[in-house]
Amino acid sequence: MSDNVAVPARSRSVSLGRRALNNSLLRFLATGGLSAALDTALLWVLHTMLHLALPPATLLSVMAAFFANFALNKFWSFSSHGFTTRQLVRYTILAGGNWAFTTLSVWALNELGLHFIVAKLITLAVASGGNYVGYRLWVFREQRG
Repeated sequence: MSDNVAVPARSRSVSLGRRALNNSLLRFLATGGLSAALDTALLWVLHTMLHLALPPATLLSVMAAFFANFALNKFWSFSSHGFTTRQLVRYTILAGGNWAFTTLSVWALNELGLHFIVAKLITLAVASGGNYVGYRLWVFREQRG
């Protein structure tokens, strides 16, 4: 008699779903998607509806997504319970570089003829890889000893 017991397909899919939700990269991507949506929608409102110039509108929209992104990444994406002040300082340093990169990149790509929303989405995609590595290895890394 075999010890192999067939597992119903529903159980396998639930298990797969749980594993996916436990994966920090997938949670990071979901958090990034929410933050990007907030960031991009606010950019559109500030620049298109309120007629704010593109560089300050871009900077403000990035900054607005900052705290939501930090909290979601800290507690959900990376399940970090480390020293929040140190993490916030590191996150702010990384974010400052991102803000400068994003503001300059969106402006430059727009000057090259891309629609500002397309420029924003391209910039977000490029910055995401560096952000994941920075968050995982530097910002939300648990301090030992």
